[in-house]
Amino acid sequence: MNGILDSALEGLRLVFAWPNLIYPIAGTLLSMVFAFLPGLNGVTLMAIAITMTLSWDPVQIVLIFGAFVGGATFMGSITSILFNVPGSAPNAATLIDGHPMAEAGNARTAIACAAASSALGSTFGVLVLLALLPFMRPLILSFGPPEFLLLAIWGLSMVSMLSGGLSAKGIAMTGLGLLLAFIGASPLSASDRFTLGTDYLVDGLPIIPVLLGLFAISEAIHLSQSDRSTISGRLRSEDLSGSVCEGCLAPLRHGWLTLRCSAIGTIVGIVPGIGGTVASYVAYGHAVQSAQDKERFGKGDIRGVIAPEAASDAKDGGSLFPVLAFGIPGSEGTVLLLTALMVHGIVPGRALLDDQLPLVFALVWSLFFSNWLTSILGVAISGQLARITLIQTRFLVPLILALVAVAAMVNRARAEDLILAAFFGLFGYALKVYRWPRVPLVIALVLGGMFETNLHLTLRLFSLGRIDLLDRPVALCLLLLLVATFAAPLVGRRRLLSIARVK
Repeated sequence: MNGILDSALEGLRLVFAWPNLIYPIAGTLLSMVFAFLPGLNGVTLMAIAITMTLSWDPVQIVLIFGAFVGGATFMGSITSILFNVPGSAPNAATLIDGHPMAEAGNARTAIACAAASSALGSTFGVLVLLALLPFMRPLILSFGPPEFLLLAIWGLSMVSMLSGGLSAKGIAMTGLGLLLAFIGASPLSASDRFTLGTDYLVDGLPIIPVLLGLFAISEAIHLSQSDRSTISGRLRSEDLSGSVCEGCLAPLRHGWLTLRCSAIGTIVGIVPGIGGTVASYVAYGHAVQSAQDKERFGKGDIRGVIAPEAASDAKDGGSLFPVLAFGIPGSEGTVLLLTALMVHGIVPGRALLDDQLPLVFALVWSLFFSNWLTSILGVAISGQLARITLIQTRFLVPLILALVAVAAMVNRARAEDLILAAFFGLFGYALKVYRWPRVPLVIALVLGGMFETNLHLTLRLFSLGRIDLLDRPVALCLLLLLVATFAAPLVGRRRLLSIARVK
């Protein structure tokens, strides 16, 4: 224990020693700029930085790449709140309630709340990472196909919570999302399915163009057709309501929700291959499920900002578990982080956790410092950013469409992505007009691949007698969680009925 504490203090000294402090600050500022521009995300920045830092020493590498991982997470939520354009896929859950808050003139509250939730979520994730460093190996090795399958089913079960009173429509959109997720090569036979004879769909539907179409383009069309002169419907900054202080205090007022969603983000981050998109949507679904007034979500409820932001940033701490212990990346960002580490001779595994533990803590503290610096700067400029909601719609709609075009093209530089975004933009607008929920479709699309692959693997292993559920405590815990997820709404409904009868 003393060795771990000494290594933690040495890692902290490495971060704040001069001139080392320059690296996490520069990394944070760069990642904020890249994350704010749709299409130019933290992954793009890290890919560029790998080739430009080949001559750097290992301490400098862990400091700046730790900042890259931490600094990019929050800023994408700003475009989600202001323009309904997700800066990255995990930020898409924030726009469900964040953008309606901006439309109501509460953009500064939403941005400040997102910043505070991100800081608290990242703190939770880092603390859990530090506490579980000695227990990494057995925890990660306990996840197999059955556990992944149950996680996917748990995520899909959130549809009944997210669709509110339109449960039939929610289930229908989930089915459509699963059908779209099955586009591409089959994990069972490797044969192409629903590709329309094109190579473009062999790898499945790319998630970024779909998100841009369903939310950003559909919102631009809606703005152009509405009678609103600005996003907020207001013309002067004095007319904007909400406050930065209210936004900062909101995660504390809903502290139990913040803690639960941070735990969800950390757990999802630990499991390789899931990513921040699943973490943010599952946390949002949990927030809706646990609320007594579910009908308020999707209309500008601040809890809908707290949940995905806390989970998305807590995920960063958890995602370092498999990278440091086994060299198993769980997302594009951690792939590039792992590449940067290994290029400089920093090999994950037992040797790293035993012989280079101060370097590990320097990476963790750099991530932690970057998350807080990003949030502090976000709070500081939230008032100025809120004024963007005062821009005239006739100027804003072309700006949104231009951002979407850049985001769709920069990601993979394929014109088909832009066409796909336009198609889903029209489809998303139709769903918005006729009040069909879009979020269940996105959740099913994100989780569909994981669900199908692990379903086939679990069934095959079960047929061979290789799986015994009683010998898998993590699977049993997830199964109990799944049962509780379905039982909670029924128990709550019966309790309300009994109260109504007594009255």
